[in-house]
Amino acid sequence: MHIVAELTLKALKPHGADAWRHYRQALTTACKKSPPPFGSKAYGDIYRDAAGDPYWMAMSLLANAQREGEGAGQLWDLASCTTNDPIASQVRQHAIDESGHSRAYIALLDLAFPGVVEKTLHAQLASLSPGYTRESPREPHGRSPFARPITLDDLIQMNIAEIRTLIHHMLQRPMLVGHCAAERHHRLISILDALLSDETRHIAYTGALIETFARNGEAPTVTGLVQERLVDFNEITRHELRQSVFVSV
Repeated sequence: MHIVAELTLKALKPHGADAWRHYRQALTTACKKSPPPFGSKAYGDIYRDAAGDPYWMAMSLLANAQREGEGAGQLWDLASCTTNDPIASQVRQHAIDESGHSRAYIALLDLAFPGVVEKTLHAQLASLSPGYTRESPREPHGRSPFARPITLDDLIQMNIAEIRTLIHHMLQRPMLVGHCAAERHHRLISILDALLSDETRHIAYTGALIETFARNGEAPTVTGLVQERLVDFNEITRHELRQSVFVSV
């Protein structure tokens, strides 16, 4: 079994993934046919080499804060247009989580590199997060391409993206701890633990929904789409790798 599939299924075990036969098979087969570059030793080595530079790491945290905020908006639009209430509720919670993650990355920046951001800029950085809560208006952004009901294809793309983010967290943690002063380790690790827990939960709920689609007669579609989208995502990853970009999606 490819290391990415192995790490993912191990993380999902407490969420009941052992019973998700179709999802497990689709993921392991796709990873075998198109090994994700983000699971390779070379990828990890490149990340660690880049992350050893404090400036690069600080900019990476900012990039992640921005990407999480953008992703939250896209998820909110999908949830707002999805009429299946249980699915919409889960996607909406995902958007709320991503909104919080945007702020979390700024907190990590402050902990690892205190003073690197001037106080006057913090308000601008805070605006990277849409600040969603359960009470936020359930309306999509005007003319958003994500203002439509969520599809199986969306769920598969989300699942793969969250898997890569899980791998990134595993790479990022020791590097951030190394940059952070010892007296701030406890707070830093607490935030990292919360992020890791959320990302695993996001993989779990999308995986469970993918399994439900497969059991309801769409198993061949699931298998084909997981393979197709992993190929697409691998190409995106290679493109970003050439630019030394490592961000959550």
